[in-house]
Amino acid sequence: MKITPARLAMLLGPWATTGGPLYAALADALRGAVERGELPEGTVLPPERELARRLHVSRTTVVGAYGALKEAGVLDSRQGRGTWVAAAVAPRAGDVAFSGELYSNLMGGGGDVIELTAAAPLATAVVAEETARLAADGLADRVTGVGYVPGGLAGLRERIAELHSAQGLPTRPDEVLVTTGAQQAIGLVTALFGEAGQAVLVEEATYPGALDMARAAGMRPVGAALDGGGLVVESFEELVDRVRPRYAYLVPVFQNPTGAMLSEARSRAVAELSARYRVPVVEDLALRELRLDDRPVPAPIAAHDPEALVITIGSMSKVFWAGLRVGWIRAPRPIVERLVQLKVRSDLGSDVLSQVVAAAVLPRLAEAAAERRDGLRAGHEVLAGALARHLPDWTWDTPAGGCILWVRIPGGDAREFAQVAQRYGVTVVPGQVLSAAGGHADRLRLPFVAEAPVLEEAARRLALAWSAYRGGRTTADGPSAIIV
Repeated sequence: MKITPARLAMLLGPWATTGGPLYAALADALRGAVERGELPEGTVLPPERELARRLHVSRTTVVGAYGALKEAGVLDSRQGRGTWVAAAVAPRAGDVAFSGELYSNLMGGGGDVIELTAAAPLATAVVAEETARLAADGLADRVTGVGYVPGGLAGLRERIAELHSAQGLPTRPDEVLVTTGAQQAIGLVTALFGEAGQAVLVEEATYPGALDMARAAGMRPVGAALDGGGLVVESFEELVDRVRPRYAYLVPVFQNPTGAMLSEARSRAVAELSARYRVPVVEDLALRELRLDDRPVPAPIAAHDPEALVITIGSMSKVFWAGLRVGWIRAPRPIVERLVQLKVRSDLGSDVLSQVVAAAVLPRLAEAAAERRDGLRAGHEVLAGALARHLPDWTWDTPAGGCILWVRIPGGDAREFAQVAQRYGVTVVPGQVLSAAGGHADRLRLPFVAEAPVLEEAARRLALAWSAYRGGRTTADGPSAIIV
């Protein structure tokens, strides 16, 4: 089996951010891919020159990395046959390929690196205040019983039900399942509705975590068209009729990554199509409170047609704190009961103390959301202004909400450029990572959740990287792989 330079570059992720000689960093990344089972024994690697071109490094860097792994017995080569994986390393249990470019900050970078990858915000003041109050008022008293609550704490489910009811979606507490973040919610829904070999319908650019979940289940993501108003309903209907997906996953409000908001009319049309075709629609509302202007947010898709099979996902992380790993699923009671069974099999129930904090902060959602929106508006202004100064030929549409700029680069390949940007001290997510079909090679996903000086410096480094990339220059090996 041969692996293409493009596929190998994706598996390597942000390999150049660890500091030290580039050849050593590349060798470590290659070894990691072998150990994870992503490069099985016998896999033929790209020729040194082709991989060097893809990674935008010198051929000497790739030769050095291959040489180090040959000495370690991981690789082997022969004149005329190329270089291949020689070591038989079994994949570790549960290891699957995932969007490493998105999660590089979680996996541990190195040196003076700015992470413009996962849009993970810092805590709002409400979280610190309520946590301090709980600690003073008897949080320890909540440590009772065995602590397994598979469906979630009753008080938290009640508050989540009240929240959705206020949004125009009448909800009972038994129609809510508390999860460990929205990511687990997506995984549980995929486990319930998914089937290997079948299609899942998504927007043509979407949250990579949902793509990961679908692909890990052996499913085939199919992308529906987007425009300035979000999902194009005509494209959605055509694909539902032709592909017959097991389910659809959509981000209707402040779509990730475009920031578009689905109108009331389009939301109603999606609900009607769900009812007509009996296709489950998963609407991810994790970004619902992050509007950047004063336009009203429409009711959830699930509110528009009682015959539609719509599963609504929410999360505490974007408004309150990325570290508050509490999410939920709102669905008809029979669906929730089936999901609870899957939840038990997954983890027996989410962390109780986190749920106690979530129940305490949720009544202050409006206050926390206002603080978050102020911060995001400021971050958007800083990043957009800095990019306009340093990279005037990059373009984007102003998002209606969310925390991301979906930037178009005027030429080249986003994944190739991301490799260069690493060596200038900033990691970014190329558009291909968010695409069901590997498209959007002219796009970068740039969150603006960081503090102003960080965003300013990130734009400066991106400009240096862009100049080097368009000029065809590569970074030579040396004591530090990162130019700052």
